[in-house]
Order: sequence, then C-alpha cells, then structure tokens
Amino acid sequence: PLSQGEGSGPGIDRRWLAASSTPQLTVSTSRADVHLTGHSAARQFWMATSIMASGDVGGEAGKGMAPEEARALYDDWGDGYTTSVESWGYTMPHEIAAALASLADDAPSFSGKILDAGAGDGLSGRELRAAGFKNADITGADLSPKLLEIAASRSVYDQLKQLDLSQRLPFESESFDMVSCVGTLTYLAPSSGVLAEFVRVTKPGGHICYNIRTDHKLAWLETEKAMVANGSWQLLTETEPRPYLPNNPDYADKVLTVISCYRKTV
Repeated sequence: PLSQGEGSGPGIDRRWLAASSTPQLTVSTSRADVHLTGHSAARQFWMATSIMASGDVGGEAGKGMAPEEARALYDDWGDGYTTSVESWGYTMPHEIAAALASLADDAPSFSGKILDAGAGDGLSGRELRAAGFKNADITGADLSPKLLEIAASRSVYDQLKQLDLSQRLPFESESFDMVSCVGTLTYLAPSSGVLAEFVRVTKPGGHICYNIRTDHKLAWLETEKAMVANGSWQLLTETEPRPYLPNNPDYADKVLTVISCYRKTV
C-alpha cells in the first residue's frame, strides 16, 4: 500500500538502498553492437535485459544514459519490448496509473490533461485508460521514434511527441493536470532538471507520479527533498520498495523500485 508523506521529503529506509546492488554485467549499448548481435528476437531481449541490468546504465547511478544510446537501445528493442517486459512481470505502468487514479476525484469523469513522460510503446497509456481515465486528454512523449510508432497503434493517446526528457520540455507552463513517468528516470540524471520541468508543466494542485529503482533512488533524494523545501511540491505518497522485474533473474529481489506521488504547490 502507499504510505503517506509528511511534506518533508522522501524518508525511504536507506537499508534498502544499501542492500539493493545492481548485478554487474557489462554490455556495449552502441547501435552497431546491437545490430551485429541481434540476429533473433531472443538475442535482442537478452541484450536489452543485460544492458538494463549492467552496473550503471550508461554511467553510475544518477549519471543517466546518453540520449543517443537510449534511443538506439529502444529503437532496436521496440518490436519485442512489450513481450519481454511482460514476461519479466513488469507492473509499473499499471501501478502508477492506479496511483494517479486514486488521486483523481473521479477518474472516469476526469477530463483534464495528462502527460505520459517516457511513454515508450504505450503500455503506460493503455494502463491509464484502463484505470478509468477514459475522457482524459493524454499526451505521450518519448525519445524513441520506434516506440512512439508502436504507441500510436494502440490508439490510447490524443497526441504523441518525440522529445528528450533531459532538455526543457516543449510545453507551456501549467499545461497538464497530471504527469506520469514510468520506468524512465533511471536513464536520466537528477541534474537534468527533469523533475523541475515536470513541476513547471503541471498546473498548481496537479499531481506527478513516477518510480525510481532502489539502486538509483539515493542519487535523486537530494533533488526531491530540495524541491519540497523550496515549495515546488509536496510529497503525498511513497511506497515501500517493491519488485521491479520479478521474473527477470538479473533483477528479481536484487533491484526493487519505489513509486512516489507529489502535488504541485498551489
């Protein structure tokens, strides 16, 4: 269940952070290497999980991954993404959609705007609709053209936009009532300003929900707490660490994740 925040920033148990070491695998993420070794779907899935479970995902925790590497990875993985993550027991799209629905007065009657930041191939958009946001205006945004192409085929978004979340978002301030960000912050650095951008594009009183893996959470805590302290947002709920990819042996009980939901300060 979601635990209640007290407005003083995330208070996650650091014992989880220390215990949650990432498996040490080393795989090149260049587009050339993916093509050279990706002769079958199974091989591509193995490459993807090995890259994701590598010691640093493009750098140590908090450094993120170069945008061109992330785009190449997901463009190559695109057709098999849903099959692989669902086989690994990935439930974050469902859980974050449910968290946002719990914060809406009445999800089926909600007609506001939602930004699905890091929409991928549309799993999170699908789950937002399934959670009750039938009448919401949902914008899906992602770095990967291939994943956006697949997302478009799901017919769950009102708009789709290719963008880099490490840059200023191409939306007016106070454009959205809610922001959802599922499984994406691992690939970004806190110094990118992405959380501040989420706040900027959210309307006062609006909600922002996202997850961060426990092996990366500590790198984001300072930014999260600073934004509480400066009045940007208020922590509403934060889960205990929970499975991220429970059926993937490189993750299982080694790497967990935490879901956090904030309200933009009025």
